[in-house]
Amino acid sequence: MNVARGFRRKREENGMEQQELAKRASVSRALICSIEKGQRMPSLETVIAVAEVFHCPIDELLDRDIEEVRT
Repeated sequence: MNVARGFRRKREENGMEQQELAKRASVSRALICSIEKGQRMPSLETVIAVAEVFHCPIDELLDRDIEEVRT
């Protein structure tokens, strides 16, 4: 599981800047930056808010696949 990589990948896939994601998810840009740098782990509330912005499953943000979950 690599939360930093998952957040950044989804944001870049959607052509979004950190500031725009932060605004849409109602969090600070500094928080998004810290998560993407691996300096902070997001709260469940933040993960849910960002998943809603991207209309994606939480697993995509956590950069996990089903095989990781089973092991």
